[in-house]
Amino acid sequence: MYMPNIRRLHPRLLQPVLLTLLMYSPALYALTEDSKQPVKIDASSVTFNKAKGYAVYEGGVSIVQGTLKIKAHKIEIFAPSNQIIKIEATGSPVSFEQKMDDGKYAKGKANRVSYLIKEKKLILAGNATLSQDKDTFSSPYIQYSTRTGELKAGGAKNTTGGKTTGRVKAIFYPAQE
Repeated sequence: MYMPNIRRLHPRLLQPVLLTLLMYSPALYALTEDSKQPVKIDASSVTFNKAKGYAVYEGGVSIVQGTLKIKAHKIEIFAPSNQIIKIEATGSPVSFEQKMDDGKYAKGKANRVSYLIKEKKLILAGNATLSQDKDTFSSPYIQYSTRTGELKAGGAKNTTGGKTTGRVKAIFYPAQE
């Protein structure tokens, strides 16, 4: 039975999303050197099925690449035909932080974080918060296009599928001259 080299394979699978998880503002750029650093993954378990193009890390998952740090209960990678199409992280909450090229740290958290590779769309759902320096943006749902820089946020639909609940909140501090 063929067993892939997990140490080599999974960091390659994660590369497209690791540095884009924090790009929620056109003026926000992840530390360039981070993409050249090794990806270190720590979890209680991993299940990998090359034929189905699926990998799942579970149990206190921690991913570190340079200054990028991601923590989640579970991270799933969907890569049929060796082409990553989606990465989904769940937790209470999923949290991430990374140093930007400007020296400031960007941080975020949500109950679920999804990245749709082809669409270049980052989705944070459930108590979502993004911040850089002192500026903070929070909403039950945040969707960000890494292609266009467009951000959409709003309340979550209630359990009956009716009205949305929750508010969008933002705090921005004036730039110091």
